[in-house]
Amino acid sequence: MNSNFFEEMDRIFESFAATPDQEKREQLFTPACEVAESAEHYLLSMDVPGFKKEGIKIEVNGKLLTISGERKRDEKVLSTFTRSFTVPDTVDGSKVEAHHEDGVLSIYLPKAPIAKAQKIEIQTQKGGFFEKLNATQGTGTEGN
Repeated sequence: MNSNFFEEMDRIFESFAATPDQEKREQLFTPACEVAESAEHYLLSMDVPGFKKEGIKIEVNGKLLTISGERKRDEKVLSTFTRSFTVPDTVDGSKVEAHHEDGVLSIYLPKAPIAKAQKIEIQTQKGGFFEKLNATQGTGTEGN
């Protein structure tokens, strides 16, 4: 009866031991994320505990913000994540900044300045564009 007990215990412990394939398997991770908005910017905060700055990649491609990360230990990938967000047209993608501290990734997304309304004065004399247009029409080059 003792031999059955030990055989059963061996079987249980072997089932817990990781196979080489299981050791290589990575875990998918979905970081929690918050977005705050002010008149001048958006601030995205993402919890990425255990991820180093070097393992995180941020890209802005048009209106798509993609954040991906890879956590390694001893050359083994332990977990990865990828999150993508569509950013509003108002975001100036060329001025995005990121900061990583204490397991929190913060991404600053500034809004492009909004053009202010401009009063246009109506002129009675042709000048600028209209003077050039008149000169072109007068030379018979229109329609070419």
